[in-house]
Amino acid sequence: MKESRWTILTTDRVRITTWLASDLQDLAVLHADPLTMRFIGHGRPETVDEARARIAEYRDEQRVRGWTKCRVANRDGDMIGRAGFGESSAGRELAYALRPDQWNRGLATEIASGLVRWHIEHPTVDQSSNGLCAHVEAGNHASVRVLEKAGFHFVDKRFYKGATCDYFECSAAAGACTI
Repeated sequence: MKESRWTILTTDRVRITTWLASDLQDLAVLHADPLTMRFIGHGRPETVDEARARIAEYRDEQRVRGWTKCRVANRDGDMIGRAGFGESSAGRELAYALRPDQWNRGLATEIASGLVRWHIEHPTVDQSSNGLCAHVEAGNHASVRVLEKAGFHFVDKRFYKGATCDYFECSAAAGACTI
């Protein structure tokens, strides 16, 4: 039986979908890029084995929770990044990464705004909070602007996954997030 890809969200310029095992090479290339990974995770490029583990994790999260960080493709179907949600004490944590050749086009804002709407329309059922948060590593001014445009507000600075980050919230359940 052939595995099929599900569309999670479509915006004017991108399609956000579930992962297939065959997406490994695309994710490995994205996560091997030093510019892409500068403000993500360990702040360093990842190996193919690390990308393989991420794909497995993303696919498992999608199967179990119904949401994860997903594949982002342009209208031609080419993978240009990944975006979606991780778990957080607030509810969900928004995260995204795009190939550098896709930066400065408004795509991150388009994707983040679309995911905020998706979050509002698809509340979590197994978590105590339906809040939405994001962490931005210090110095990543472009992501701060993206989050602000998508309706997030700065809360405070926090140490998160080994780095000092600006912590943002967009609590859809409290009506603070308006898109």
